[in-house]
Amino acid sequence: MKKPSILCIRCDHIGDLLVSTPVFSRLRRLYPEAEINVITSPAGRLALVGNPDLDRVCVYNKKSFRSWLGLLPLLLKKHDMVIGLNQGSKTIRFLVSLARGAKKGFLQTGNLAPWSGDPDAVKHISVCMLRELEAEFSLPHDENPDIRMRFHVPEGLKQELRAAYPPVAGLKRVGLFVGNIAKPKMRWPAEKFAELAALLLKENAGVEVYAVAGPADVPLLDAFKHIKDTRLHTFVGNVSLQHTTAFIATCDAFVTSSSSPQHLTAAAGVPMVSITNPCSDARWTPRGPLNFSAISEVPYDVRGVSLKQVYEALNKSMQGYLTPWKD
Repeated sequence: MKKPSILCIRCDHIGDLLVSTPVFSRLRRLYPEAEINVITSPAGRLALVGNPDLDRVCVYNKKSFRSWLGLLPLLLKKHDMVIGLNQGSKTIRFLVSLARGAKKGFLQTGNLAPWSGDPDAVKHISVCMLRELEAEFSLPHDENPDIRMRFHVPEGLKQELRAAYPPVAGLKRVGLFVGNIAKPKMRWPAEKFAELAALLLKENAGVEVYAVAGPADVPLLDAFKHIKDTRLHTFVGNVSLQHTTAFIATCDAFVTSSSSPQHLTAAAGVPMVSITNPCSDARWTPRGPLNFSAISEVPYDVRGVSLKQVYEALNKSMQGYLTPWKD
């Protein structure tokens, strides 16, 4: 008997692919014997390395002739379902048009089925995508959709990072991701992160702090140079997303205003504070019982979020472990 064949297409950024992983997981649960393949961007591929719900991840690069040659057999193969995960993307619409599929459809259309509930209440992107998947392809309704992010980190790598950054007896580890340097409005200022680090160390003897940055964000770490506390450390994630996520998994809590680290932290199951704005919080911020948001009053600008907001949200994520905020 021929196995079902499903082709998913999403040529976007890392965060976009991470919030799409609940779709792949849902398809795998519905069709455990299916061949599920994904066409994605070079950046998107990084988010899907080792994903157990997928059989194959192919990269689309319109400037690469080799990329086209690699995609052609997959596009010409007859699929039972071809799913474009973002109707608003011209690239995705183009690739869906080329693919052969008995049933083709798109997500991120805004067209929810009647049983999805009040559209105003269904805002989070992962929930919307799962509701649209059910509607577009006539799939069984899941009343309580699982929107947990999936990101594979090999157990050996986890052990390697735990050995390289071992826990210190009596100390809780708080990670502070200070990027993204290229988006100043969407990045909580490095000076505020340093102020948070200094406060955490001063008021909480049972805390150590790691200032975390990507390779491009290293200049932002200069903001921490004035802090002379041996419980302050730095970590630069310059190897891979899996390497950085393995480090995040060593933390007891994580604070970030960048979307990709938010999703990686959620995938690692680490309590988190997302410094965000009302638009992003409703649609993109990961959900979880120990995930809290410090939300700005300005759309798409987090610079005005106060130190008090972040500290108190962090204390909630750490279940009251910190000394209460003092005005």
